[in-house]
Formats: sequence, C-alpha cells, structure tokens
Amino acid sequence: MSISGIGAYGYPAPGFYQTRRSAKSTDGMTSTGQTDEIVRRSQMSGGTFELHISNDEDGEVVSAMCGGDHSITVYKPKDFDPANPVYKAKVWDKDGNVTERMVDVSEVDPRNSDYIDMFAYAGHLSASGECPSAESAFWRSSADQHGPDDRSYQDLFRRTDWMGALADAMQTQYQAGNIEGYLDYKPFWDFLTK
Repeated sequence: MSISGIGAYGYPAPGFYQTRRSAKSTDGMTSTGQTDEIVRRSQMSGGTFELHISNDEDGEVVSAMCGGDHSITVYKPKDFDPANPVYKAKVWDKDGNVTERMVDVSEVDPRNSDYIDMFAYAGHLSASGECPSAESAFWRSSADQHGPDDRSYQDLFRRTDWMGALADAMQTQYQAGNIEGYLDYKPFWDFLTK
C-alpha cells in the first residue's frame, strides 16, 4: 500500500485516524448498506480533508492522496485479474460526495487522460513492480503544474498530456542543475517511452 503525499512537502502534519460506519455508495448514489472504513482527517490550506484509506468492501488500497478539496483512493478489487488490470477509483469532493470509476490501466493513454486514470495507472505500475517509482514521479510532475495543494476537484477530470508534464518537470530539474531530481523522473519516463 502506498499513501502519497502524507508528510510530504505541502501536505499536513499527522492528523488522526478513525474507523467509522459510512453509507455505501455506488457511482455517487448512496444506498442503505453500511461499511467500515479507515479515514484520516487532517488540515490543509484548503481546510480539513478526509483521506479514505481503506474499507472492508472495495478491496486492497493501491494508492491514495488528497488535495485541498478532494481525496482519491485506488483499490485493487477482490476479483482483480493481473491479466486484465482493472482498478476501482473513488474520488471524494470537499462535501464528502463520492464518484466511483473502474479504470482499466491497459487502456490509459499517458498523452491524453485525466488525473484519476493516470493516478490509477501510476499506482498500478508502482504496486506491480513494473516501474516502482512511477507513482512518486507522476505525483511530483503533476504537482509542478499546480503546486502540491493547488489542484482542484474539477482539475481531476480534465484530460492532460502527462508525457508533456513529465518532460517539463524533468527539464525544470535539469535546468536548475538538480541532476538527482532529473534522474528521479527518468525511470518513469523510460518506462512510458519504451
């Protein structure tokens, strides 16, 4: 399991964890069922957020992160098939409304996808060991575009050329003379361009 951004630059100091009962939802619609989930609550510049870490229904957490007005968790479903890697992505807005999506990572186009699909893809690459640094490199290159706390909920649904964002991040590090920073992105770049 990987929790991106917790304790990283621009993200909050440790908050507290709680287990709570919450309404089950499917595609943003609330049902009458209940589920236990672990939630981390903390402060960011945009206010209090809740990072939904795990629950007893969606599967194993592959990746999770939060911004000023949202949080995203990617789950490996219980019926996950490595030959057909499809993950469940759940996105919460600042009001706690949830949107769910199944992401077939074999169909994600790094040159034209939204943040949610690319986040699931990068999480898959890291979790599967295909490219262990993918999640970190993706998160950092996308933070270069918006800052670590400036991406809004609406930004998550906009299609972006993530190859261009990664190239820009690498170029920024190179021009600053930070060769180590540049090389941190290189394995992800090499994987995506092979």
